[in-house]
Formats: sequence, C-alpha cells, structure tokens
Amino acid sequence: LAKAFSYVQALLPSPLREGPIRTDWLFQPCAKLGGDAYGYGQIADNLFYGYLFDVSGHGAGAAMHSVAVMNLLRQRALPNADMARPDEVLACLNNMFGMEDHADMYFTMWYGVFDRSARRLTYASAGHHPAYLLPPDRAEAVALRTPGPMIGAMPDRTWRAESVDVPAGARLYVFSDGVFEIVTKDGQQWGLSDFVPLMLQPPVPDLAESERLFRAVHAASRSSALDDDFSLVVMTFD
Repeated sequence: LAKAFSYVQALLPSPLREGPIRTDWLFQPCAKLGGDAYGYGQIADNLFYGYLFDVSGHGAGAAMHSVAVMNLLRQRALPNADMARPDEVLACLNNMFGMEDHADMYFTMWYGVFDRSARRLTYASAGHHPAYLLPPDRAEAVALRTPGPMIGAMPDRTWRAESVDVPAGARLYVFSDGVFEIVTKDGQQWGLSDFVPLMLQPPVPDLAESERLFRAVHAASRSSALDDDFSLVVMTFD
C-alpha cells in the first residue's frame, strides 16, 4: 500500500510557482489509497489543460482505476479525441471505461482548456459539481458546470462544452466532493453552498490557497480525519 501510494503521488503534477499560469494543490486521501486524481499541462503553445476526477469507492481498486485513467491523460493517448476539446475527451473516456468492463466502477470528472491568446476557458463536466472561477476582486464565484452523466455509467453518450472569459489575475478552483462534504463540530452536514464562502475569503500571505482552504475545512470538521478524499487544485491566470 505504501508503494502504491508513492506511485500515485509521483503521477501528480508539480505545482507551478512561476509563469503566466500558476498552480497549487493539496491531496489528502481519507485512506491509504483513494480514487481522486488530477493533472494539468500544456497541449500547445497557447493551450493549457487541467482536470480532476473522482473514482467511486476507496482503496486499491479505486486507486488502480484512477492510475489507468491518469496515465492515458498524461500520455495524451486518447484515440479519436482532441485533448483541446473537453466534450471529446469525456466521450472518449466514457467509451473506454464502461462500468461493465471495470468492476462496476465509475467516476465523475471536470475537464477544462484555457486558451491564453483568447483568454478563454472551455470546459465540460461529467456528473461532477462545478469548478469555480473567481475574478481578481473575489466579488463572486462563477460556477462552471455542464450537464452530463458520470463517466462509465452509460455507453455512447455525448457531452457539451461551454466557454467563459478569464480576466487577468482570476483564479480557478477545481476540487472533489470530499472538500465540502463534512459534518461540522455542531453536527451539521455541509454542502457545496457552505464551502463557496470560504473560497471568497481573502488569501493569506505566504500560504497557498489550497492549504488555506484545507485548514478552514479541517477546523470546521468534527473529526480529526476527513470522511472522504480531499483534493483541491487552484490555478491562477495572469
């Protein structure tokens, strides 16, 4: 299990500290191995892609499934799919990872591509809650989500992509449901609407946004260990 966890960790991308697109992330599985995974990188000179998915269940089976998906995306080895087209990526993964052929496992996913020259983010989601785009003044959190089922549940499905303009200095927050589905110290069950106000709070100097939010969620939780995997990626577009 320790070796498997190290292998999964090694597949995750390094944070980008400099450049026109900066990233930070935090991954805290609730067990030795989990089903969350994410990645990002350049597709072309002006195109930058990012994704996060959440495989059903926990443990070795979920981790193995996520590794298979992640390796395909890292190697850009999707047949008949343009990595710059989120709708094609989701449809291709759905056809490759049907539940009937993969131990009844499925996963939710958010996938986006940022065009630096047009400052346009194109995205699509499969059964996943929204990612959120915050302008530099943090006045609002714009939900980015498209309709569509989870990956693997229904063969031969199609997805729809949408686009949004990205102002300079905006931040994108992509995360798993383990980030916000907690029980608080007073016994309240949190939902997505409870987590959004935390994103809108001001950043803390010399503290990564992912770490700031993890500390806030952990402080609100009644348990010292979270009930689900905590996976959060923050991208800043200068």
